[in-house]
Amino acid sequence: MAYSTHVVEVGPDAPAFLEEKMAITFSGEAPEALRSYCFLIKDAELTAPLELGMPVQIGEQGWTITAIGDLAEKNLRDLGHVTLVFDGEDEPRMPGAIHLGGVDETPALALDAKVVFGSEQ
Repeated sequence: MAYSTHVVEVGPDAPAFLEEKMAITFSGEAPEALRSYCFLIKDAELTAPLELGMPVQIGEQGWTITAIGDLAEKNLRDLGHVTLVFDGEDEPRMPGAIHLGGVDETPALALDAKVVFGSEQ
């Protein structure tokens, strides 16, 4: 497992953003301009590199990393901050994005949802 956390707060505008198949995460203090759009997560340690094809568990749903922006791993490690894009694309649309593919229409991000990058051992 590379990273394991859970959602501790959901900004009031985050569910609408999720309907656009995107979610912004932050651990700790998100910038005020973004906070209402964020899924705030418990601080966690990134213990292994993110990789294409890596499984990602969100609640009971399974996803797979299909693209990783140049800054996504550093931002996740340092700030718990990434933009998850649930479109299965193989090219990141922004440096801090992690694109995920899966069979579910709507990601299960919600208060208390567990988020795990990599396989749980």
